[in-house]
Amino acid sequence: MQKRHSNLRDIVNHIISVSDLGRGKASKVIKNIESDNESYIIVKNNKPKAVIVSVDEYNRMVDSLEKMELLLLASKRIKTNKQSEYLAYEDVLAEFQITAEEIETLQDTIELE
Repeated sequence: MQKRHSNLRDIVNHIISVSDLGRGKASKVIKNIESDNESYIIVKNNKPKAVIVSVDEYNRMVDSLEKMELLLLASKRIKTNKQSEYLAYEDVLAEFQITAEEIETLQDTIELE
């Protein structure tokens, strides 16, 4: 799981400018990402423009997002279907091969708008 930034100093240490990346710091950043699963905020003209995360973390986020989208679709369908066409919650979880615990974890990691 992604390491959480616990204080302001830690966050500031994980902000890097595009120009610093171009000045040879990219290798160090990539090494930190690979070895410690750290993430970095990339700024350009003092504005956040991108985030660099490990491939594993990116894949985890994409998988979580896909599962959440499927759950939202199931929820929408349940609301628009007739009562007789409803599926049990447990059946939906089984169909999408996820557990209630995974949903609880996803709720803490994904922000819906």
